[in-house]
Amino acid sequence: MTMMAGSGIPYWYPYINYMFLGPYLRKNPIRCYTEGTLINRRYRVESRLGYGSYATVFKVCDSFDNDAIYAAKVARKIDDNNGYFGKEVGVLEKCIGLVHWPQMKTHFETPSYRVIILSLEGESMSAVLGRKPNKFFTTENCLRISYALTTALRSLHGIGYIHRDLHHDNVMLKKVGQELVVRVIDLGQSTPSQPRQKCDFKAYSTSYHVLIGKNYCERDDLVSSMYLIADVAGAQIFDTDKYSLIDAKKRFHESPSSFFSGEEEPSD
Repeated sequence: MTMMAGSGIPYWYPYINYMFLGPYLRKNPIRCYTEGTLINRRYRVESRLGYGSYATVFKVCDSFDNDAIYAAKVARKIDDNNGYFGKEVGVLEKCIGLVHWPQMKTHFETPSYRVIILSLEGESMSAVLGRKPNKFFTTENCLRISYALTTALRSLHGIGYIHRDLHHDNVMLKKVGQELVVRVIDLGQSTPSQPRQKCDFKAYSTSYHVLIGKNYCERDDLVSSMYLIADVAGAQIFDTDKYSLIDAKKRFHESPSSFFSGEEEPSD
């Protein structure tokens, strides 16, 4: 039986309109690239690293370059109705040379897929936290990550783009010697800073200002990073047991300092 590439769905056209299968496909990773298979006759798949609504990411080796390790971000063409691939390629080209962002090696298309080959940037913050018994980072590491995120966003904003999708799976960590290296990935939702746009985002990481209908701007990336750092530091800034997420965020923004414990009194 002939199958739709990567989906496990048979080609029963014309009895099925595949546009209606979009939600199904976006919930499923690309499965045709398994360990040992080649992408574009060059990039050998080592493993699947993760997937989202737009693409699946694989760890690959470049068989033309001494098996150098990269990440391959692969999107079905049928899933890319909003042009995320072209937008992401555009901002990645602008990010060449920026320290805290993935570096694009190349991009190309196959008959069924669009592919970006990128530098591999470590483990996601959620994966690292998943191994920690208390699920929090130390204060020292929170400060390191916070500084790196602020620096990364400053550089992205400096080239005229906003990220719009900061969360635990898009912040990557790795240890190089004694240094904690932080990288921010996934620029599929990134757009130019101007003109300002309203966004129908309702995630935990979405800033309060965006939730109440204000245009997304640089401030909102920074607010999302603040939510993220508070969460990984163990600070419960949103009381969603008693309030909706938007009301909990409103309470936090009315008095942010009240959600953090004060300084301890020095002991005698």
